[in-house]
Amino acid sequence: MTNGIYIYGMIKASEPQMFGEMGIGDKAASKVLTLGLKEIAAVVSSSPLIAYDSLSKEQVLKDLATHQLVIENVMHHFTIIPVKFGTMVETEDEVITFLEEGYDLLNNELDKAKGKFELDVVVWWDLQKILATLPHHYEQVQAKQQEMAMKGEQASTEDKIILGQLIEQVLKTEKARYQQVILQTLKQETVDICLHDVASEKMVVNAAVLLEKQHEESFDTAIQRLDQRLEKTVNFRVVGPLPLYSFSTIVLEKMDREKIKEAEKTLGLTGEITEQTLREAYHQLAYQSHPDKKSGEDSTEFQLIHDAYSTLKNFLENGLMHVQVYRWKEEAQ
Repeated sequence: MTNGIYIYGMIKASEPQMFGEMGIGDKAASKVLTLGLKEIAAVVSSSPLIAYDSLSKEQVLKDLATHQLVIENVMHHFTIIPVKFGTMVETEDEVITFLEEGYDLLNNELDKAKGKFELDVVVWWDLQKILATLPHHYEQVQAKQQEMAMKGEQASTEDKIILGQLIEQVLKTEKARYQQVILQTLKQETVDICLHDVASEKMVVNAAVLLEKQHEESFDTAIQRLDQRLEKTVNFRVVGPLPLYSFSTIVLEKMDREKIKEAEKTLGLTGEITEQTLREAYHQLAYQSHPDKKSGEDSTEFQLIHDAYSTLKNFLENGLMHVQVYRWKEEAQ
């Protein structure tokens, strides 16, 4: 199998670095090292050149674990910004070209990341403890429970349903209150917060926080105070320090020349392409092939034209190689 260059992340290092044999490999771990330009360097290894969408789930998960292991090991020595999992190029020269294309952006991102790390914070509540506190905080729950206690065995199914609905409503209110208290406290201690979806009804908060190293101790103290304030009705799980997966991940895009040629052919373009010639060709063909104009006929031709336009527009704006930063919050909004 032909080898390519797998890229794990970006660091600041003016001298070549060696991190040992721990990278993605075919039968054995590959050597992880750096390829640099001035003070910016890519953490890479020589690995089988593969398309990850063609691999089995088991192999993808295995390589993802290795990808994360490399990044977290490098993090012990350098501030590292992860590169999107599965990023590969064919040659070392392409790595250097990416560093040249994205030099200012990468330099700026590494400066912003210096002295910071990510923590994953998951909070879930002890439902039995929460339920036990509800009558003390919500008079309507207490009143309904007392009413049913007085009825004893005479309490109807309808009474039970009403109590259940009341408790469900109060639990939603409590969860919102807990979330507000927790997030307000975390915001006071951190640079930024990314909220992720909660995985179950018991989970109250699932977040990644961006923390400065100098505030690590005060953050731990804040968690302890939260635990006391919430009367030990919740459990906290804090994982880290981690690289800035949720806040700054580098995406390297390389356009396929054949795809560009195919797009030019689809739009009937030859010679030098400009924004004007691209726009004019697209509007003319899109108008002729639009499904509305063809009374609802197959829209495949229109989609091909639209895709070709998007490909060439991206090429004009970014060239054959492009570096950008993915931030989870931007995608989530």
